[in-house]
Amino acid sequence: MSPAPILRVLYLQKAEVLAQQQGVVSRTLQQALPEAEILFADSVATVPWHADIDIVITPTLPWLPEALRRLASYRWLHFLSAGVEKIWSMDFDKSSILMTKSSGVHGAPMSEYVIGAMLYFTKQFGRFHDQARQAKWQRSWLGELTGSQLTVLGLGHIGQCLARRAKAFDMQVVGTQRTPRSLADVDRVVALEDIGPELGRTDFLVVCLPLTEATCGLVNDALLNQLRPGAVLVDISRGGVVKSDALLRALDAGRLKGAALDVFEQQPLPAESPLWQRSDLLITPHVSGTTPFYLERALNVLIDNLRAYQQGKPLVTAVSVEAGY
Repeated sequence: MSPAPILRVLYLQKAEVLAQQQGVVSRTLQQALPEAEILFADSVATVPWHADIDIVITPTLPWLPEALRRLASYRWLHFLSAGVEKIWSMDFDKSSILMTKSSGVHGAPMSEYVIGAMLYFTKQFGRFHDQARQAKWQRSWLGELTGSQLTVLGLGHIGQCLARRAKAFDMQVVGTQRTPRSLADVDRVVALEDIGPELGRTDFLVVCLPLTEATCGLVNDALLNQLRPGAVLVDISRGGVVKSDALLRALDAGRLKGAALDVFEQQPLPAESPLWQRSDLLITPHVSGTTPFYLERALNVLIDNLRAYQQGKPLVTAVSVEAGY
């Protein structure tokens, strides 16, 4: 049996963002779905009342449940983000519809961020920046990434992109998967519960896991205490996977030499947070995944899913209700 045709698509977005995106979205979707009607809404009030929609394309907007309640029906939700942890507390049907996410959009920018963070600490860029502000000439011996072990918690698309880039620096790459299998550019793949022995050999620990019940608070004292002294942590996951109090204790104990943090348990990071006061931390405001190519890539992920759907194949980036991501 042929899949039901896609005849009506609704694109939801915040008003200030939609004004910038609408033209690109229209052109891209009309080319991919020439017979479909493309509708746009920038608020609950502008969602077409009691409409039958085939695909709703949306960020994880706080007003998404209200928008969906205005529709007579919808069959498929495509999220413009790769992370969908926010949807589980939202009140809308998740079990009887198709749901896909924009996995893959972050591979290039986030892996570049990690490479930059590792170089920041290895080449002491923070120290030299501060010295330059004081017109201070003080040389020191610098390290290399060459031969260092990079341990990646979460070898999804981002982790695999990072592995490929790390190999250009001749690093050893180890990482975790729920079901370990051989991967290009990765020297060893293990299950998360078996990562302990690798932590003692780790120079750079990169966290790029989704936030689920299983990963919440995963990077805690017990995990960090297994690291080789002087390791560097880079967190590009979701706020809540890394425990900030455990991170501070690891820094004070010398277990960690430093850390680059792009996500936090509370965002924006409060001004009174002790993290701001540390010279051994590189803090960025959740920007590692930003890129001028984001929308183009997210729509291409949708199109890949559309092709699979039209051919009767499994969706490429399906959201798993059971797994929580």
